[in-house]
Amino acid sequence: MASAGVWVFFYGTIMNPNVLNEYGVTPIHVSPGKLNGFDLVIRPRPNLARSERACVFGSLMKVSQGELAAIYTSLEERFGLQYLPEAVLVESLDGVLRPALCYLAAHMPETPPEPQFVKQLADCARTMQLPEWYALHIESLAHP
Repeated sequence: MASAGVWVFFYGTIMNPNVLNEYGVTPIHVSPGKLNGFDLVIRPRPNLARSERACVFGSLMKVSQGELAAIYTSLEERFGLQYLPEAVLVESLDGVLRPALCYLAAHMPETPPEPQFVKQLADCARTMQLPEWYALHIESLAHP
């Protein structure tokens, strides 16, 4: 029998299981992944914008519905942002495609990101062993 849970693509700092643990969540499975057709924006929190010429790297994880609710309720309470699920197709770094949920904020203020947060996000990308060029791309978002 398959283990219970939902596949989710995380692209912010919660792509790192250690950061996710701060929300009381221990994912069942964690692997790096790539989502085509979106670009990362940070205004001041991470979000995705549709772009046919871009891709976003992050972590593909399996978590429970209750854990998902806890994560996104906490983010809404802490930052006043409502992230909503969207069905996506994530590519693992070995080329396997997997349907997953990805949470996007429909509305976010046009506020520049804090450089310290951008560095933390780039460090998460490196910890997850995502491509170095992607970590450098994240760092470039601190200086729009």
